[in-house]
Amino acid sequence: MKQRRAAGFGDNIRGNTAILFAGAMIPLMGMIGAAVDYTNASRTRVVLQESLDAAVLAGAAASAAGKTSSEVETIVDNYIKANFSSTQNLNPKTTITVDKAGGVTGKVTLDVPMKIMPVMGIPTMQITNTSKASYGAGKIEMALVFDTTYSMVGAKLDAAKLAAKSLIATLYADSSAKTRVKVSLVPFSYYVNVGLGYRNESWITGAQDYSNTTYECWDEYPNATYTNPVPVTATCYNDGVPYDCSYTSYTVNYGAPVKKCGNYTATYTWYGCVGSRNYPLDTQDVVDSTNRIPALLNYSCASPLMRLTNAKNSLDLQIDALVPQQDTYIAPGIIWGWRTLSPNAPFSDGAAYGKTTQKIMVVLTDGANTHSPNYPNHEGTDVAIANQRTVEVCDKVKATGITVYTIAFAVTDATIKNILQNCASGPPRYYDANTIGDMQAAFANIGAQLTAVRLTN
Repeated sequence: MKQRRAAGFGDNIRGNTAILFAGAMIPLMGMIGAAVDYTNASRTRVVLQESLDAAVLAGAAASAAGKTSSEVETIVDNYIKANFSSTQNLNPKTTITVDKAGGVTGKVTLDVPMKIMPVMGIPTMQITNTSKASYGAGKIEMALVFDTTYSMVGAKLDAAKLAAKSLIATLYADSSAKTRVKVSLVPFSYYVNVGLGYRNESWITGAQDYSNTTYECWDEYPNATYTNPVPVTATCYNDGVPYDCSYTSYTVNYGAPVKKCGNYTATYTWYGCVGSRNYPLDTQDVVDSTNRIPALLNYSCASPLMRLTNAKNSLDLQIDALVPQQDTYIAPGIIWGWRTLSPNAPFSDGAAYGKTTQKIMVVLTDGANTHSPNYPNHEGTDVAIANQRTVEVCDKVKATGITVYTIAFAVTDATIKNILQNCASGPPRYYDANTIGDMQAAFANIGAQLTAVRLTN
């Protein structure tokens, strides 16, 4: 009797275990079902994101081509439906916006049917994806730092001017560019010309014209004779470019001097050329009334710089007016290019440093430094100091977040090539342009990079 009771007790245990196991299977199956449905929803999310990314890229390209906001919205919506719904048999709900700069934002909400979870009372899982594409870098401020030294004379400068204008045309090709693109132009030789309009600004010193009259005496030689002419062949150099400077030598008999006296008037005129403050101020962008820029009187230099502007036609005219002259010192060109982009004085034209506005500097030069600072002038010939200043200014420009492109145009000096390569914001932004065609291709490539349609989030 006791044995039968014991056996019955064992049967009861097996039955209870089966009930417990069946109860445990319900949440376990729910967990497995949730994992399967979640995996399926995740795959759908990936496919949907790919379709959405492609759609907003197509919309941004259409916006850049001049399509209206409503046309762009239709293009994006149709693109999503054509590339997602037809293969997934689902109906995504889209919200599309086009901002003033032509950027396109898409948001898609989709209810993904569950296969197993409906038994748990969950028939669908909602997923939401967003994506944004913009034409180019959005808001752009670009400084063109342009070598106009004498070595650029002739076909080189003509071709460089056309290439620069082509880059500007690329930046202003779409309808929204006038509200988001600004460009400055900084021609340089071994000085920079800031323009006569800043003569009375508090950040410049010594820019006032004046004359000084003194009573002086001197000797003249009215009876001098010149005999035995001898032709002398000579070659001179202007910024490394040779030219014939042959002359005729004479035997001179000056004769008796005749003393003359009278008033002599020396005139000092400012033509817009500026020098450098003492180091390290000559490597800094901020200029104000406490650390003023020295004006250089009776100096002729490059064409005047042009501050940030969205006036494309004015930029083209300023580029057309560039003429070659004098020798090379690259650092002043870069630092004044930086000052045109800076939010700080003297111009304060640039947007604040950060991610809202993309700041670009394009530096074109065809030669090595031949002048160096001797403060406030640039009449020194210490190439090592000139190179050091160029490197330091480049590093400081990049430290602010400005993206630097450099073009070494027919440069043969290995040292300056290395400096320009390191000055660029990474190797892809340095161009070793040996020919006019290479230089033009470099400008075209920069334009293509800056105007490419891209995803921004």
